[in-house]
Amino acid sequence: MATAIRAIPTLYGETAQHFESEANLTEQNPGTEDYRHEAQVVSNFLKTCDAL
Repeated sequence: MATAIRAIPTLYGETAQHFESEANLTEQNPGTEDYRHEAQVVSNFLKTCDAL
């Protein structure tokens, strides 16, 4: 059974520049990930549960 081929969107202008700069940062630090948002979500949840 064949899978349909879809067009792949191409990035242009400012979006492409932002993507490339983020990709370069990721290549320089491949083992780092940003969990600040997730930590804030957990903190807010624990505050609503009166756990903190």
